[in-house]
Amino acid sequence: MSRSSIGARLASVGGATLLIAGLFAQAAPVLAAAPAHVARESATFAPASASSAVHQGPTASVNVKAIARHGTSKLPFNAKTVGKILQAAEATTNPSASTKPNVVGPPDPDLATGSGAPAPTTPVAVAGQSGTGTSLGPDSGVAVGPDEVLQTANTALTISDRAGGSLPSVPATSLPDLFALSESGGHTTFDAEPRILFDTVRQRWIATELSWDCAIYKVNPADPTNSFGHGFLDYAISDTADPTGIWTSSSFYWVDLLPDRPSVGSTTDKLALSATIFNMQAGGGNANPNCIGTTNLGSSAIVVDWTELGPDFNSPASFESASYSNLDALRIAAQEPIVDADVRMVGLANGTASGEADGDLVYVDLAGSAVKGTVTEARYSDLSLSIIAQSTVPNPPHQPGGTLTTALSGAPDSVIYNNGVLAFASAYPCTPTGDTLVRDCIRVTELDSASPNAIPTRGGDTLLGTNGVDSTFGAIAFAGNGILHAVYTESSASLDPSSFTQYNQPADAPTAWSAPHGLSTGAAAYTGTGWGAAPIVSTDTQDPAAVWVADPAASGSGGWATTIHELVVGGAGDGYTPISPVRVLDTRTPNPIGLSGVFNANVARTFPVAGFIPTGSLVAAIPADAVAITGNLTVTQQTAAGYVSLTPTPTNSPASSTLNFPLGDNRANNVTIALAPDGHLSAVYKAAAGKHTALILDVTGYFLAGSGQTYHPTSGRILDTRFATGLTGPFVANTARSFLVAGATDSSSTVVVPIDATAITANLTVVGQTHAGYVSLTPTPNNAPATSTINFPIGDTRANGLTIAIDPLTGDVSAVYKAPTGSKVSLILDVTGYYTATGGLLFHPLNPGRRVDTRFSAGFDGFGNGLTGAQSLTPRSVAVALHDGVPSTASAITGNLTVVGQNAGGFVSVTATSDAHPTTSTINFPIGDNRANGITAPLGTAGDAGKLWFVYPTTAGHHVQLILDVTGYFE
Repeated sequence: MSRSSIGARLASVGGATLLIAGLFAQAAPVLAAAPAHVARESATFAPASASSAVHQGPTASVNVKAIARHGTSKLPFNAKTVGKILQAAEATTNPSASTKPNVVGPPDPDLATGSGAPAPTTPVAVAGQSGTGTSLGPDSGVAVGPDEVLQTANTALTISDRAGGSLPSVPATSLPDLFALSESGGHTTFDAEPRILFDTVRQRWIATELSWDCAIYKVNPADPTNSFGHGFLDYAISDTADPTGIWTSSSFYWVDLLPDRPSVGSTTDKLALSATIFNMQAGGGNANPNCIGTTNLGSSAIVVDWTELGPDFNSPASFESASYSNLDALRIAAQEPIVDADVRMVGLANGTASGEADGDLVYVDLAGSAVKGTVTEARYSDLSLSIIAQSTVPNPPHQPGGTLTTALSGAPDSVIYNNGVLAFASAYPCTPTGDTLVRDCIRVTELDSASPNAIPTRGGDTLLGTNGVDSTFGAIAFAGNGILHAVYTESSASLDPSSFTQYNQPADAPTAWSAPHGLSTGAAAYTGTGWGAAPIVSTDTQDPAAVWVADPAASGSGGWATTIHELVVGGAGDGYTPISPVRVLDTRTPNPIGLSGVFNANVARTFPVAGFIPTGSLVAAIPADAVAITGNLTVTQQTAAGYVSLTPTPTNSPASSTLNFPLGDNRANNVTIALAPDGHLSAVYKAAAGKHTALILDVTGYFLAGSGQTYHPTSGRILDTRFATGLTGPFVANTARSFLVAGATDSSSTVVVPIDATAITANLTVVGQTHAGYVSLTPTPNNAPATSTINFPIGDTRANGLTIAIDPLTGDVSAVYKAPTGSKVSLILDVTGYYTATGGLLFHPLNPGRRVDTRFSAGFDGFGNGLTGAQSLTPRSVAVALHDGVPSTASAITGNLTVVGQNAGGFVSVTATSDAHPTTSTINFPIGDNRANGITAPLGTAGDAGKLWFVYPTTAGHHVQLILDVTGYFE
């Protein structure tokens, strides 16, 4: 495979000559012969000054709360007329009869079989947006972030919390106002087909839409005089992770052309937009949208470097654009999660390119930098020759009293990329199992495309169909646990348009799907002008077991109504199994474990955890089906200060941190973290370019879905060798000592851990050490442990969270201080919870989410960042439930607490109730040291339900900034 070179050429489009590629100074490289399925020079990217798309110019900043409060200020337009015009244009994208030579092609899609898996649960099912039968169809999208769920449909945006409740003072928002649509000279700007997503790398919301006017004017003075109107791809990006605040909006536009059916995607370094291009014609006016023609001119794609948009997302100084006159319905794959730089797209050939038949599926991969002018393309020009069957147009779907007025093209409706798999959904005719008639079915196609330098292979091509009904408008998404969800509409002569869902598990064959499960039942035949585009299914950014959808059903008024559903599979909770600590990662030479070689700054690496077999053992210490682990991450041999982030999947730009450290300090931190669906973990070292570090990970236990021990929050100090609590006198170097844990009491003789406990979560503090070294906690005494719990220099009171198994015979835990002979240290152990065989809480791992960062402003109504301003000696609380995937029913959370900007040494305590004089500590720190500690903390109850309290017991004038990243919860 090869990437196409970049040159200059002119293209005649719809009678007008457009310069669609720029001339670059560098010579085009000599390209190797391309494989049979790859076309070179299928499209050429160029800077903005030489492309058919133009950026509108100055951006607008819009306050969502303000426009929601004051209502729309834009001129109204007839939504029914807009719908009919767009439907007429989109109907022309249907492929005609195949012109492919009579050769043996790929197999047809396979009918799905039943997997026997249970129906998903729907912990959230609340009413979304609705519309009458005379409006545009339910073109519904949904996106979910750490705290909010956003829904778009036609011309409105609504914002709710993660439980589906509306936020105070934020009713439905007008999209014409959000996008600051121009109405200069009295003309109306018409808009439709919004899309919404949450960018996990930048922690920002992105909304896009199609808009147009039928007015004669110049958007920019340099424009030629237009004849019919202007078409716009509008985009709006939130300035923070709080969608109720300020958004910055702008657009790309075309003169006398319409960009229809837009799609949007974000990569690690690029924002990409695509659309199908139609001509404009006479027939419209300032308040009349009928200037849209039905001549399909192919598609267009635009690529912008995120660095060009800047922190405030101002107008890009440069971008690159290309026209694909031989591709229709070009769709950008949404990355789930965002892990690499390439933009992947799928479209339909329109039969104008050599070797491509009308309806052939084409896969395009874009790489490079727009600002550097290096965007290149790899195009697999005919997947339909040997990989997957050609697209086919199904019949209009039936409903009571006739058919749904809608245009089915067979084009990809929903395109996603996850963990090396590009998948898309489309409509396709099939005869469902048990049926005798051809129905409309949902085609779910999976291409294994981990490398852009290799031809994709068929991973699965499956038809979801039900006896006696038509299945249309399918959308798909991968959950964080690897489960592929599909949501679609079913209707028939006796079934009003209703929504259904099915899912495919990673361990099952691509054809094995759960049975169709009804989500929303239609109440009447739909009377509108078109049922609408496929709903968007959104991966939950925090909960690996969940996806979200605002699925439509026909309402009793003959219109439509959507329901916001959270779909959960495998989220019932996980049980714990403690183990003797085992080292699964040590990148140091000469005997590396897991990975060899240093971690270079800003480059994520992935290593196996589930199924890990220690050297010399025949049995895996961690089973292959483990879903999360507890452990201890240690950094050593770092060449610069920085931090490391552990995440389930690789990301070079993490939104949270795990371990912060200066130069020259061996440092450890406790972790409780979800594993990726394949049992791996990833880590990235964030520091200046060219720096590197070694990493060590010791695992102390694992979680399994549906089995294992359960958790009980508690609180109490059971060891303090300074005051003869648990043990008397300091630990002497290299001599292990045991102390009672199961049945242990605190200084007031209150039982903190019952005798049937099997493991504990706790916070270990070292103080008064006479030499640098480390302490290792193990279930049984060991003077030469293979793992460590806390590393420290001399003169630093330091703490680290932990989860450790209890010796089942004695009820003890042991500790050893590894340092030169004669060295001494005092140890303090504060217990935060314990595990038992039954009767407690189950664990729910989450993708790390930042709940608190006191350096920045708090979010509106407590959503977004939870606390602002440095912490001092006055206790403060923050609501954790209903944020970052933590439900209102959670009893405890796991996470990572980081302190920065302290102007004095001291400690911070995290408690479930307000306590100005706590008897336990969570993190200890000196001045001038960014420091983190993994925590397991109970949430408050009654008046403090769902809250955590923070206190910095110090003197007046001292303060510290706090950061809290949440990694899971117990329920």
